[in-house]
Amino acid sequence: MWFIALRNISSRKFRALLTAVGVLLGVSVVLAIQVTNQTTIDSLRRVFDRAAGQASLLIIPSSQKDENLKQSLLPTVQSAKGVEVAAPSIRVNTLPADEATDWQISLNINGVAAGNFFLLYGIDPVLDPQVRVYVLAEGRMPQPGRYEIVLTRKYADEKKLRVGNWFILLTPNGTVRLKISGLLAAEGVALINDSVVGFAPLKVVQDSFDLQNQLDEIAIRTPEAISGKPQLLENLKQTLQQRLGKNADVVYPDSRGAVVGQMLATYQLGLSFFSIIAIFVGSFLVYNTFSMTVSERICEIGMLRAIGMNRKQVLLTVLMEAFIVALFGSLAGIPLGLLLARGLIRMTDAVITPSEEIFSVSVPIFLEALAVGIGVALLSALQPALRAANISPLDALRVRARSDTKPARIIWISGFLLIAFGYIIIYGTEWPESWMFTIGSMAVLTIFLGATLTVTLAIQYLEALPRRLAARFYGNEGRLGSANVRRTIGRTTLTVASLMVSLTMIISINSVATSFKKDMGAWIDSALGGDLYVRSAVTMRQSFGSQLKSVPGVAVVTPTRVLEVRLDPASLPKNTVQNEFYLYAIDPDTFRQIADLQFTEKQSDPEASWARLKRGSAVFISNVTADRYHLKKGDRITILTSRGKHSFTVAGVVLDFTGQRGVLYTTYQDLQTYFGESGADRFTLKVAQGYSVEQVAEEIEKRYQKRRHISLQSTQEFKESVLDLVASAFRLFDVLGLIGILIGALGVVNTLTMNVIERQREIGALRSMGMTRRQVMRMILAEALAHGTMGGIYGLVFGFLIAQVMILAMNLMIGYNLSYKFSLQPFLIGVFIAFLVAQIAALGPARRAAKVNIIEAIKHE
Repeated sequence: MWFIALRNISSRKFRALLTAVGVLLGVSVVLAIQVTNQTTIDSLRRVFDRAAGQASLLIIPSSQKDENLKQSLLPTVQSAKGVEVAAPSIRVNTLPADEATDWQISLNINGVAAGNFFLLYGIDPVLDPQVRVYVLAEGRMPQPGRYEIVLTRKYADEKKLRVGNWFILLTPNGTVRLKISGLLAAEGVALINDSVVGFAPLKVVQDSFDLQNQLDEIAIRTPEAISGKPQLLENLKQTLQQRLGKNADVVYPDSRGAVVGQMLATYQLGLSFFSIIAIFVGSFLVYNTFSMTVSERICEIGMLRAIGMNRKQVLLTVLMEAFIVALFGSLAGIPLGLLLARGLIRMTDAVITPSEEIFSVSVPIFLEALAVGIGVALLSALQPALRAANISPLDALRVRARSDTKPARIIWISGFLLIAFGYIIIYGTEWPESWMFTIGSMAVLTIFLGATLTVTLAIQYLEALPRRLAARFYGNEGRLGSANVRRTIGRTTLTVASLMVSLTMIISINSVATSFKKDMGAWIDSALGGDLYVRSAVTMRQSFGSQLKSVPGVAVVTPTRVLEVRLDPASLPKNTVQNEFYLYAIDPDTFRQIADLQFTEKQSDPEASWARLKRGSAVFISNVTADRYHLKKGDRITILTSRGKHSFTVAGVVLDFTGQRGVLYTTYQDLQTYFGESGADRFTLKVAQGYSVEQVAEEIEKRYQKRRHISLQSTQEFKESVLDLVASAFRLFDVLGLIGILIGALGVVNTLTMNVIERQREIGALRSMGMTRRQVMRMILAEALAHGTMGGIYGLVFGFLIAQVMILAMNLMIGYNLSYKFSLQPFLIGVFIAFLVAQIAALGPARRAAKVNIIEAIKHE
């Protein structure tokens, strides 16, 4: 049986190659996405590992309070049995003074991009190197209490700094001068924040930034006898927690990465979904090939059955052939997948995390990709194999060429039922959040499968249009070529379906991207508003707003302060990983003169919501927060403030596109009352009529930029940067969609090649009657045009439908409130691709048909 399978493959090398390429592309996409996802997760883990170093445990601020650790806790930790080293540290974001005037905020999908701020650590220069990895390339560590700092060599080289130079950083009260005592090699802590990081004595950082006696964490190193035994380490963790009580939390270092990992989960699910689609389209190619192989070999199979081969042996022969082709295709897909993964990782660098020298591959990932490729190929070949096994020897030996022009009614009826079922799953049923991706993916695949089955019916009604187009472009040869699609409806169905799925993904992705950009652009214009942003790397005094208001051309100034806060864990759903929120403090009166938050559709009285917010002890929550934690207007949430727990009323639910981290809005009055904070991270300015944004910005720069270390950015520039980020995120999915198009093109090549082989006698007869080689090529190209037209029409229809399904999925899974915005551009792109791909894919089979030898083709007639 192995011999027969190998003989069949060798006798049909080109067809086997096409099938292997289909498997290859599917496997490469699966592998690339698995490697990309794993690399992203490992990259995040490395970020937290660098910060934790050799620490076995971390002491962090209590989930019961929203305040830093008290330094007075340090002796309690250090005196615990089993604690070898307890290294305190604090972190602040700042900027070198000479960069402040040119600094602009840089974003990724999780918020501010790494390296946008200079990350300054306050450490104990003696204890911290015993916990974290410091590798000095030059100089020495700073001495306790001295105004010294170590930088990374990479950062120092970029800024042309050397050991002994003074390094000036911004502080809330002005600047601080630190002498560079050493430079770190690119290992361990030197890789934190894309190497834009420095380490100074703890007391120096605390005094410079008004953080006396405050810590962010205490890193604990334990003896190997404890760290190497999970149960002993867990016992120490519980002992420390009992000692510290509600004043701090004791956690394992890797738990800090769980929050960021959760925020990337949706992006990774999107990539995984496209790997499923790639395999789905590739399975058409495998099924089509083996269906044609069985049809072609009916007489051969009949003879084998007549001389004693049983059904099981026939079945195994076809499956062995599929296994061999899939194995070679899967193995060849591994290097391509790794190459594609490197490209995807570079693309995700722009939207997720800065590039790192890390590429996560493992044996399980390879085995999973191989299993998917071989498994899908065997499943796709199973139905043709069963059909071959059921061939009667007598009927097979009598068989003559026949067309399958009448589709079985059960096929297209099943298709409509599957489409309806898919939509019921999505629109008519509520599912637990943890099931949404799996159920949503299955629903989309069900719709695609249903659409594929309805192609058999649609061909009868759509055929007239491609026939007219083919006649217009290719004349009489076009009429002859386009008529062939009904002779092999099964083959045509799979070809049109593969094109349809590929085009649907291209159209739906572009439609979703367009809708997302339009909704986000409208949100930026409304929620952020204004004409000019004034920012600084350190908190600005609130009174600075009055000085900005005095600048000629400034009509309105409104401040915004941003804090990271946590909710009382008791008020959150069980098993909640994320409990970090951005709290935006605004002045409602001046804010509404510049911008206006968009409330969700369920709220009918925005004025009442604003009035409730101004009365105090109230917040607006983002739609992401409301959906994730099942909150609505009128509910109460308990926020951990620096002055204890406080219950706030949800005064309204507002739209927000700033990311998957929850967002809350409160007033400056509540900020000062409950959080003891003031100041501003951003001032938003509205320019008066008669003045230009450039004029006002120039005057502010002249008056305050050097003295206040501020940066200015127009609203339009900020909007463009955000929309560019969105475009980068969707560009990754476009690449995967194009791979689907390539698989669809292989389907066209496969089908037309089969048709040419099957119709060699017919083509020879036409050539003998005077048809030229050019006319034969035009006939084959016309047939491809018919496939492209029908695939294009179906792709347009289902692209429109799937785009709305994808927007619904984003709203359900992420919490956004997107609405579908029709744009003609994605559909024009889809039509262009449908025609272009089909015609280019048909060139090879068309040339092959034109080269048919007349004598060889008709000598048996």
